[in-house]
Amino acid sequence: MKLKCVPEDFVVTEVSDRLPTGGVFGLYQLQKTSIGTLEALHTLQRSWNLAPSSLSHGGLKDRHAFTSQFVTIRQGPRSDFTHDLFSLTYLGQTVSPFGAEDIVGNRFDIVARSLSESDCHRIQTRSAAVQTGGFPNYFDQQRFGSMGASQEFIAARWCQKDYERALWLALAEHNRHDNGTERAQKNVLRDLWGEWHVCKQQLDRSHRRSIVTYLVDHPTKFRKAFALLNENLRGLYLSAFQSAVWNRMLAQLTHTDSMVSADIHSFNVEVGDCMLPFAVLNDADVRCRTELPLPSARCKGLDDDTRKLCNEALSHYGMTLDQMKLSFPRDRWFSRGLRRTKVVPADLQLADAVDERYQGRRKMLLSFTLPRGCYATMLIKALTGHPEDQETEFMGESE
Repeated sequence: MKLKCVPEDFVVTEVSDRLPTGGVFGLYQLQKTSIGTLEALHTLQRSWNLAPSSLSHGGLKDRHAFTSQFVTIRQGPRSDFTHDLFSLTYLGQTVSPFGAEDIVGNRFDIVARSLSESDCHRIQTRSAAVQTGGFPNYFDQQRFGSMGASQEFIAARWCQKDYERALWLALAEHNRHDNGTERAQKNVLRDLWGEWHVCKQQLDRSHRRSIVTYLVDHPTKFRKAFALLNENLRGLYLSAFQSAVWNRMLAQLTHTDSMVSADIHSFNVEVGDCMLPFAVLNDADVRCRTELPLPSARCKGLDDDTRKLCNEALSHYGMTLDQMKLSFPRDRWFSRGLRRTKVVPADLQLADAVDERYQGRRKMLLSFTLPRGCYATMLIKALTGHPEDQETEFMGESE
């Protein structure tokens, strides 16, 4: 099976009840393809000379897809904006910044290609169980784009106050998404780490070079140097680590036999730094909790079983829940809240047809809605039952 052969094969539309009812915030619809949300907003910020704090959005959308989402700008221009890779359409004024809590869900229209007749039959057969029992609500691979070859989480080192290692991971570690230029710049730091004058001379003008410039004058001040990293990037590092720990918590529950429907094949799926047990869930199961907290030391009032679950997941990183906190800088925090342990898609519709891109093969058109924060790629794993068959025609970071 092949996914995302072209961006139009993966369409994501953000669903929200927010209406332009008047206020000091401009409300816009951002439509984009082949560009990340943050990159598009950074381009907009520079073009309209906006303060970064004036822009707000609810979430990050896939780079390699055609996506639509809402954005607000405090006292933003009452006009549209067009770019080669995205467009911004002015919808009116609203009373407050748009945030994650304003997202009701996301509507997906996906084309899975290069399928056999048996593939299509398997997807159709499994769809009934998926619509009834749902599937584990793991964070998928897109969440872990910041994790490099070592499979160390930058935020784990940050919590442990190992600022030099955290900085090295952020600036120098190779990542599967690196292009040739990025890899070459990282090699300079890998080869010359600590020789800051030489590094500065060989680095292009970039965020790396500005941090190295600080280290030229303060060669061991890694704590402050780490704080010079873009705060949005540091927020992504926190999200990736917290998501990995949460996945491990759910995996402990999913190992329980009672959570697996007897007639549905289960399997393991590799996500981030962990091999996760995966199966379509039994609708009658009572062992599976409906929600689990997003882990961090900020969690309050946890019962003994939940605290034990958190600590067991964190033991892989040599940490306890009380250590999952930040002391510096204090401009970013781990998220607080509850996440559903399973998800059932709404309005799932399937249709197969001849695949015009692959001779003699079929394609499947999938349409469905998922709650905010759930991954369409996890639903596809549930429908196919064979995650190792999922391929893409190109590689790139999904957000």
